Amino acid sequence: MRFPLALTSKIAAYIIGHKLRGTKKFATVLQLEPLHTCNLTCTGCGRIREYSTSLKDMMSLEDCLGAAQECNAPMVSICGGEPLIYPKIEELINGLFEQGRIVYVCTNAMFMRKRCANG
Repeated sequence: MRFPLALTSKIAAYIIGHKLRGTKKFATVLQLEPLHTCNLTCTGCGRIREYSTSLKDMMSLEDCLGAAQECNAPMVSICGGEPLIYPKIEELINGLFEQGRIVYVCTNAMFMRKRCANG
């Protein structure tokens, strides 16, 4: 099986529920970018140019959790520049779990050992 049964069941139930209610459009995944900052400077990456004015900006934990609540998608993909740079990444992930979300963290994993050692 490609995905765990619990994940597949949760997404299937969510989609079937919306179809039965006749909902025309609904979100299945929220792409959450709490920050644009990245620890890499990859050649060809437009992020440095495109987001030059907002590289230092960061969403508050409350705004991130509020966006997930408002969107109500069962799955949240935390991406951006490098999400492990986000100072409250643990609190964000735990808050999303408390909301009942499936969470994916799109990371280059450069800070994975440091974050796992502290967590």
